[in-house]
Amino acid sequence: MTCAAPPPQTGNLTVSASTTGSNLDADGYTATVDGGASQGVGTNGSVTFTGLSAGSHSVALSGVAANCSVSGANPQTVTVPSGGTATASFTVTCAATGGGNGTLAVTTSTTGSDLDPDGYTVTLDGGATSQSIATNGSVSFTGPAGNHSVALSGVAANCTVSGANPRTVTVPSGGTVSTTFTVTCAPTGGGTGSLTVTASTTGSSLDPDGYTVTIDGSFSQQIATNGSVTFTGPSGDHSLLLSGVASNCTVAGANPRTVTVPSGGTATTTFTVSCAPTGGGGGGVEVLGQGQIGSGSPTPGSDATTFDFDVRANLTGRFTGTDWADLHSPTQPATLTTDPVADPATSFTAYRNSSSACSDPTRGVEVDAVGREDTGNLVAYTLTVCDNGSAGSGNDFFRVFIPSEGFGVSGAVTRGDISKR
Repeated sequence: MTCAAPPPQTGNLTVSASTTGSNLDADGYTATVDGGASQGVGTNGSVTFTGLSAGSHSVALSGVAANCSVSGANPQTVTVPSGGTATASFTVTCAATGGGNGTLAVTTSTTGSDLDPDGYTVTLDGGATSQSIATNGSVSFTGPAGNHSVALSGVAANCTVSGANPRTVTVPSGGTVSTTFTVTCAPTGGGTGSLTVTASTTGSSLDPDGYTVTIDGSFSQQIATNGSVTFTGPSGDHSLLLSGVASNCTVAGANPRTVTVPSGGTATTTFTVSCAPTGGGGGGVEVLGQGQIGSGSPTPGSDATTFDFDVRANLTGRFTGTDWADLHSPTQPATLTTDPVADPATSFTAYRNSSSACSDPTRGVEVDAVGREDTGNLVAYTLTVCDNGSAGSGNDFFRVFIPSEGFGVSGAVTRGDISKR
């Protein structure tokens, strides 16, 4: 008689912390399971307890600074599944400390031709306070000390802001901090014109989600594999880039390319793309994914994290992740993007064709990369994925971790699919 091995009687528990506000707890927190095993967890990070007995466990978050409070139950009761992973999330809000106000001085420095005649608008904390500012001028805000988001808007189409916009600035209690927005304006040529961009794609296995057209590294539109889009703006020379092209497709001719837009007229350019058949073998190692983790819908403030990526072993491809729980304004979730074609400062630096995070390591991939956050900051991160089943099975796994911030998101894929090729 042959007996099957009993199913595993242990599981894992991932504990995450999500912290917002000002003067965040500098040394993070401590997660404790059943009053015994403990691990440190970053203010916006996660840790995993492995080998826990299947069943109910109590998990508590401690070491929370006096100016911070935990929303919801603490401790929480979590049921760990046999052979699986449960999650427990703690939401923490921190109030400004220091007992006083500070001052934020904002300066604009604009160079070039055809400067914006009506200046700009400086907005603090997503719209809480705004002031007009000259093209070369200064304004000051006085308010609570702590971290604040400051954005420059009302910038003319022929002008470009260098650096992060919006950006985060820390205002000291009783002191003053300064930040400068540097703006460069190109000649308008006395008028505006239009630029019509066409994509013409032939071959097999065409890119299913089309491409992205970007003008002057700033303004983008989606374009179908065989479609057209039109930009309207200042006449003159403009740089045009087609990105998001699948690995089996090739763009003919210059990309990016320079196109001259006539004043009062329309210029046209066509990107010709050829695609080779896929699926027949011989291609490079690749992992693709599109979907989300978390049970909520991808709306501001939900617990959903969405992703869309296509990364290859030759360190080409693209990645975009959006954390809908981490809002940088009332409607702007945190994003992280790596697209070496559209943004050469971003890159993929390592591709590992297995991962110990997966129940079957051969179904996993780990990627090291440098990406740009929506704040404009460049950060190094590690992407870990597991292709554990078909689309919609709920067995695939996704994780992103940013070491410099002690922050990560992870979980089972609740919508979409991850595919290792």
